[in-house]
Amino acid sequence: MGEGVERSASDSDLVSRAQSGDAEAFGELYLRYVKPIYRYIRMRVGDTQVAEDLTEMVFLRSFKSLPGYRERGHPFSAFLYRVARNILVDHYRTKTSDIALDEADLEDGESAAVEDGLIRQDRDRAVLGALSSLPPDYQEVIRLRVAMALPTPIVAEWMGRSEGSVRVLLHRALKALRKKVEEVEQDQG
Repeated sequence: MGEGVERSASDSDLVSRAQSGDAEAFGELYLRYVKPIYRYIRMRVGDTQVAEDLTEMVFLRSFKSLPGYRERGHPFSAFLYRVARNILVDHYRTKTSDIALDEADLEDGESAAVEDGLIRQDRDRAVLGALSSLPPDYQEVIRLRVAMALPTPIVAEWMGRSEGSVRVLLHRALKALRKKVEEVEQDQG
């Protein structure tokens, strides 16, 4: 029993090997984190292709930054999320405008589906708009704990807080988000 089962290397071991030029070690880090980083970005940008492109940029930038990376008491995943956050800031800074849908190109059935989708997008935009108006710690705890469904201990580690502090922060953040969404809905209605 247990033959052929190899214990996977820790992130620290893989980072050390990758810093020494082991491309396979960085490949293992990529495989571990590409899906959660993609989900984090996808939730922020709302577009699959853009999320894929930005996720690729996160790993390219991380790879280039690897020689100077030092753990400093935080997991490698926290470094990746920081890089992802910076990529998102760059993305929104350079984004100029949204592409408008041309309804004339749609058939009748598609038009109704598009309308339903646009209503959902409006609701999502209201929530995302409300979320973006919250303090950064509130935004981060909601994204990590609620949107990405990460367990409290992981969120606590990434945010450099105790688990109890994360629970309190999440409670306050969700309360503030509800209030902001209600304000947005009242303004629209």
